[in-house]
Amino acid sequence: MAKRPRWLKPDAVYCETQRTVDRQFLFKPDPTVRNIIGACAGRAQKKYPVILYWIEFNINHKHTGKASISDSKEHLQNLVKFDQLFNSLVAREVNRHLDREGPLFSTRNRSDEAVDDTSLEQQLLYAVTNPVKDGLVDRIAHWKGFSSYEQLATGRVETFTYLDRTAWHRAGGEGSGKSRAAFTKTVTVEFSPIPSWEHLPDHKRQAQFRRLVRKEEQSCRAEREKEGRKEMGSEKLAKIDPRDRPKTKKPRTRQPLCHASSVEAADEYKESWRSFLDLFLYASGMWLEGARDVEFPPGSFRPPLIQLC
Repeated sequence: MAKRPRWLKPDAVYCETQRTVDRQFLFKPDPTVRNIIGACAGRAQKKYPVILYWIEFNINHKHTGKASISDSKEHLQNLVKFDQLFNSLVAREVNRHLDREGPLFSTRNRSDEAVDDTSLEQQLLYAVTNPVKDGLVDRIAHWKGFSSYEQLATGRVETFTYLDRTAWHRAGGEGSGKSRAAFTKTVTVEFSPIPSWEHLPDHKRQAQFRRLVRKEEQSCRAEREKEGRKEMGSEKLAKIDPRDRPKTKKPRTRQPLCHASSVEAADEYKESWRSFLDLFLYASGMWLEGARDVEFPPGSFRPPLIQLC
C-alpha cells in the first residue's frame, strides 16, 4: 500500500504534520494569513467538531494535535472531515491572497498517535516552539504566524473574521452594490488542555505551560549559540518571498509508527498495530474481490472500489 491505512480510535490523540508544495514559504508571518488560518480552523471545527489541542503554522508546514469528542462513528470520521474542510478553506483563501493557483499542501498529512501522556506533552511543546527551533524567532511570543500559544499560555481567545462568500454571491456579489462588511462573520477556535493537564486550574495549567515553553526556548537558544547561528528576526522574515523555499534539501525521514516515551510503550503499540493491519489487509483483499459483507476493523476505512465500464 502506498499510504499507511488510517486507524482512528476514540481514546487516541493524533499528532499531525503537513508541508506546503515544494516547501514554499506560503505561511510566512502575515496578519492576513494568520486571520485566514484562524477563521478556517474555526469554521471547520464548528461544522465537524473535534478536540483541538494545538494548531501551529511554521512558514512552510503545520502541526496539529487533535482527538475525537466521542467514540461515535460520526465523531471519529470528523477527524478526517475536519482536515479536508480546513485544508480546502486554507488553500482557497491563501491562494486568493497570494494570487496563485494549484494545491497548497504537498501530500496527505503525517498522522501519528501519542500513546502516553509524556510523549503527548513532548509533541505539544515541540509543535509550539517549532519556529524557535528553526531559528526564525528567539521566543514563540515574538512569532507573528498562526499559533495556539497565546490561548494556551494566557487563556485569551482570539477572534477571526471571514467573508461568507456563499451568502455574498447569492446576494449578487460585486454587482449587488452591497458592502462585503454585511457578509463578514466572526469565529473563534477552541483549544483544549491535553488530558494530563485537565485536572489543573486554568492559572496553574497556563503557568506550567509557559514554564515548559521557556525551558524549550532556552534549549533552542543554547543550541543556536553552540552552532554559531542567530535567529532570523521579524525584519528578515518580512523580506521573505512566499514563493521561495529553503536552499538546503531536507533529508527524508521515516515516519514513526507512534510517539511513545518508552520502548515498552512503543512495542505494545506495535503489537496492536500489527493485529489491526492483519485484519485490515484481509478485509481489504476480500472487499476488492467482491465480498461486500466483509467486516473491516473498527476505526478503519474501506478502500475505494474502482469499476471499469
